Amino acid sequence: MDAGSARGRGIGAAGTASRALVGAALLYLAGGAGGLSWGIAWYDAAIGLIALPAVMVGVGLAARRHARGPVRFTGPLAICLNCAVIVVLVANRFTGPGAELFYGVTLLVAAWRGQPGCEATVLSNAVLRRDDQIGCPLFSPLDAWEARHREGTAGPAAEANR
Repeated sequence: MDAGSARGRGIGAAGTASRALVGAALLYLAGGAGGLSWGIAWYDAAIGLIALPAVMVGVGLAARRHARGPVRFTGPLAICLNCAVIVVLVANRFTGPGAELFYGVTLLVAAWRGQPGCEATVLSNAVLRRDDQIGCPLFSPLDAWEARHREGTAGPAAEANR
């Protein structure tokens, strides 16, 4: 089962709020930052709402076929590689608005589901009922800090109630 439903929320208040804020900002940018008129082209919507989610579901299907459980690609190399992919997608004038739309929507879904790690896996995890994690340059360090903080504040009273 996935992190968002079987084990409760995998992120805390800071992870949820930061994902919601960055997701909303990316959706604003995807619309051309045009205020109330959302000027997004059909091909940007196709990239952001169909092509990129389909690619990630395909990655999830490959992981289901070849991995014996959830994929954890979360180390420093994974974070660097994911960062490079994000920069290439967002900086490219052909894929930029679609990538902003994809990442914006998936960040909002990750915040809603409470899923840690990279937002790119949130849709494939939901569709395929998996818990794959890819290292995220922005949110992985925040998630790790928040998890340490939660563990550190649990204290003896919380342990006794388990």
